[in-house]
Amino acid sequence: MAKLSPNQRAKLEALWRSMPAQMRASLLASAKAAATADESAQSLVEILEDLEEALLEPAGDLAKAYLFAPMRSLTADPKTSPPSRARFNPEEISKIWGWLGRRLAKDLIPTMRKCKKPETDSVWHEYRLAAGIALEDAINSADRVPKDMTALVKRFGPNGRDMLTDAVTLLKHSECVIDSLAKVPSRIIDLDEDLCYRLKKIHEDLMEGGSAPAAVWVLRIVMGRLDSPWQIFRVVEKIGRRNDDLVISKTDLAAVGDAVLADTGFFAAQLEHPPANLSEAKEYYATFDRFVAFSMGMTKEFGIRKDGRWGQSLFGVRAEASRNVERTFDKVPLAMDSGLPEPRRGRSGRVIPAQLPPEASIERLQGLLYFIAAAREHAKDAAVASSQKRIIEAAVTRMEDAGELLVDLVAGSEGQNKNVAREGLDMTVVLLELAGRDESANLLRRRGVAAAAA
Repeated sequence: MAKLSPNQRAKLEALWRSMPAQMRASLLASAKAAATADESAQSLVEILEDLEEALLEPAGDLAKAYLFAPMRSLTADPKTSPPSRARFNPEEISKIWGWLGRRLAKDLIPTMRKCKKPETDSVWHEYRLAAGIALEDAINSADRVPKDMTALVKRFGPNGRDMLTDAVTLLKHSECVIDSLAKVPSRIIDLDEDLCYRLKKIHEDLMEGGSAPAAVWVLRIVMGRLDSPWQIFRVVEKIGRRNDDLVISKTDLAAVGDAVLADTGFFAAQLEHPPANLSEAKEYYATFDRFVAFSMGMTKEFGIRKDGRWGQSLFGVRAEASRNVERTFDKVPLAMDSGLPEPRRGRSGRVIPAQLPPEASIERLQGLLYFIAAAREHAKDAAVASSQKRIIEAAVTRMEDAGELLVDLVAGSEGQNKNVAREGLDMTVVLLELAGRDESANLLRRRGVAAAAA
């Protein structure tokens, strides 16, 4: 196709702009298909691509997100996300971006902001490579010059060098990382045999193709796509040709196992803070459930030796989780003291009513009872079965005894006293339900109705 004159170009661009996006995409796709069979049609593809690019907005503020696209699935708040998904936090990404713009790659940043190409275009791999090299040079300079290292640590913290080194790897190898991940589903419910072998092949290709530093990162990012992240050991086993950690924990693949362990430790540490209400208790149980899944999943999928590095770490994490959960169980009796509307029987045999507990105390007790009841499902796996059983049985007995006295109060009271007793009884019924004692709760509810009608 002949080169377009400015007038022809203007008319064609006006026509192109008037077309719906779907029509433009269809025409461009047809031109590309024709070009595979007829090289002379390639010039048409180039013209249409040029027209399409002219319609795009400059990257502007999106340039930052486009540049760090390889790190997107690894960027999150480390306080609320497990380490495998929070290798970088948003603040670190912003600091790297600012450092590049002010000191390391001043000319590169404005160029990226003006770029109209989408982040998937190859030009962005060139930008990432340039940014990665600039960061790498800065790290090397800091290694040689103590003053530069002091500045780096002040900017990024004591572990900043390691974080920046990981960023350099992902930026310099962005093309192979992104291309490899495009061959893997964005969500993996179960890591089956076929996908395991596909990932093994991807890993081998990266190792043989000069992108060895990116190979483990692809596995770590894929781990974040798994509903059951510990299943990544299925790929580790096939790549390392071993089903235990004797050798693999000393190779580059150890980074994958370390990531699973770090996530397990994250959920164990999250159990340190007991819930203050029912909503928090449900989140607390979800964390407990996730911890047990990681903990048991690791040993199910891979041979973790007790005397090995991974084994010692895992059993230490399990001990931490057990301590945290048992401390939460131990809060139940104290919460009963302040949150249970518990009458007492005087020497004369008369039932002495108690004041209704404060709302915060009731909510705290509700949350703790919900958790200790729900925890029964995993109590054995978490090595807390005996304390779970002992404490919840004592709590249920105490609630049932309080319920008996409240029924007597409802039957023997009048006016406001009767209303307060009924409210306390209703609270106790709810607490028994949260403790998983529906039969006792239903019986107490029926007795309360009968006592109120007497």
